[in-house]
Amino acid sequence: MRRIAAISCLLLGCGDDGGSTGDNRPTMLGTADRPVDLKIPTNLDESQTYPLVMVLHGYGASGFVQQAYFGAGPLATSSTAFVISPDGTVDSSGKQFWNADPACCDFGGTGVDDVGYLGTILDDALASDWPIDPDRVFVIGHSNGGFMSYRMACERADIIAAIAPLAGLASSQAAMCTPERPVNVLHMHGTADGTVPFTSGPTGAEASTTQWAQKNGCATTRTAGADLDLEKNLAGAETHTASSDGCPAGGTVELWSIEGAGHVPVWNPTFTETWFDWFQAHARTR
Repeated sequence: MRRIAAISCLLLGCGDDGGSTGDNRPTMLGTADRPVDLKIPTNLDESQTYPLVMVLHGYGASGFVQQAYFGAGPLATSSTAFVISPDGTVDSSGKQFWNADPACCDFGGTGVDDVGYLGTILDDALASDWPIDPDRVFVIGHSNGGFMSYRMACERADIIAAIAPLAGLASSQAAMCTPERPVNVLHMHGTADGTVPFTSGPTGAEASTTQWAQKNGCATTRTAGADLDLEKNLAGAETHTASSDGCPAGGTVELWSIEGAGHVPVWNPTFTETWFDWFQAHARTR
């Protein structure tokens, strides 16, 4: 078991555990049947506060795998952020999922309350006395995890400053999504995604950002921004950025269209820094 834990730390990064700080602050959150490890920044400086990044995995994946894919583990080992990567429940086919939306991915109709589960994790993390900045609580998710990040923004806008869904879509029941305050949204999507198509009817990538632009009080028009080189296997600056116009402070909505990328883009080394810097620039405003 110790060898497995050591390998996990090498792959994903394991911040200090509570015992190493000489106190009893919790490093294990969640519920008794669904515990999850809170990664603590290495060389924790108690005189400052840190962002909290929650990573949500895709259908059939895991928190472990998703944390590695987004490159989130090193945020803890580099003393940059608290990181938490929970697991969904297992369906009848043996795949882990989040009950995010009628479209994805509680295919067995279990009705599991993942909003309650994930919300409790975030609430407990903020109440834990770790130096977490309540204005920098961020959620990033892929596919089913992207759908779930949108649902968390709908229902827990009270604590979430920003979300960054990749290859996920906003609520298919837009009228049921009533966030109590604006949430910053960075929607990333490959234009050649064959699993969750970029143009998925009324809730495709553009429609998802339009939906949130309206909820945040932005205009429905967008202004193009700089192109970015994020995908390793695509030549040049393949990611086209666009921001919704007229958004309020704390309610930015951006669409990053990854031209030619599929459902699981292969990232170059700048990707993690790029999305994390975007989060850092979009803390909650009061």
